[in-house]
Order: sequence, then C-alpha cells, then structure tokens
Amino acid sequence: MKAVFITGTDTDVGKTVISALLTKAWDANYWKPIQTGLNCDPGDTATVKQLTGLPEERFLKPEVELQVPLSPWRACVAENIPPIEKKFTLPPLNEESDRPLIIEGAGGLYVPIDSKRITTDIIRELDVPVILVARSGLGTLNHTLLSIEHLLNRNVKVLGVILNGEPDLDNAKTIEHFCPVPVLFSIPKDKNLDIQNFIKYVPSISSILT
Repeated sequence: MKAVFITGTDTDVGKTVISALLTKAWDANYWKPIQTGLNCDPGDTATVKQLTGLPEERFLKPEVELQVPLSPWRACVAENIPPIEKKFTLPPLNEESDRPLIIEGAGGLYVPIDSKRITTDIIRELDVPVILVARSGLGTLNHTLLSIEHLLNRNVKVLGVILNGEPDLDNAKTIEHFCPVPVLFSIPKDKNLDIQNFIKYVPSISSILT
C-alpha cells in the first residue's frame, strides 16, 4: 500500500486542506488515526469528506476519538480515561485496488500522544514517509527547517514540503538550499478553498515516492 503521513509545523497550518487536496488528487483513502476536539467541531474526517466529495467508504474511522481540544495525552487526562497505549499499524483495506492512503496527524511532530510518545513515534510505528505542511511567509524557515531536521534525525523519510499561504519564492528556495527536501508546491491559505482548482499543481504520488 502507498501511504503518506501528513504533518505540519504548527496547529492550523493547513494540514486538513492539504490532506483533502492530496486525497482528491491521488484518488486516495483518508485516515486520521487520532482525533481530538470533537466537542468543538465534527472533526477533520468530516471536513475532508466535505472538501473532496468522495464516497463514505474512502474514509476510515479514527482509532481514537477524544472530545477535548488538547493534545491526545492531555485530552485523555482531562476526560479521565486511560492513556493511549496501543501501537499503531496501517489499517487493512478491503478492496482489490492499490489505492493510496493519506494519513493525517494530530497537530505537529512534538504533540504528546501519551506520557512517552509524540507524533513522530506514531509515524515511526506506521513506517510511512511524511509530507510536511508549513506556512509560506515570515517565520516559516525556522519552523520548517527544525521540523525537517527532527524527522531526518529520527530516520523518517520526508517526501517534500507544501507551503500554505501567499507564494514566497525566496522561502521556498531557502528551504531547499538548507535541507535535502523539495518544496512540492504552494497554495493559498483558505479553509473554503475549492481544491479542484489546485489539483493540477499536485505531482503524482509515484513521482514523489521514487
């Protein structure tokens, strides 16, 4: 199975919109293993369904659903439930086609999953490569380069960076200069984005996995 984990340099950096775009462009399945904050909104799976218009069977149910809008570790504490101790594995998909799987993380790389593990540990358990979503403007260089360095130091393959916001060619070039990771493309930051208009910018999954 071709699977890609979508993470970000920060909360609300555009992971869900990018996940929807890649799910649509690659005709993929979508899975958010851990969802928090369900007492505030219907969750990212519902958002990706709405943005893509894909059928229900393309969306896998989260393994963990929490109500409080905190990190998974602190949400478990706040809800007075046991911590997340399970090891995460790729879900079995009951279909003959080799459809890709887009996996969206909860928050950024250092978000605590339990008292010992962070998001990066979940990526390593799943053993899948990463696409990093980052802001395009001022301040992104520090966040993006630190995130990439962290992933590479943990032996996680980084397929590329997608910049969200007004195009900034200088920042894109600087990211590529300082790390061995390509900037795949940029899109405007807009939660109501019509993703159909940006599918043409998305490279094929085969081209970035090689």
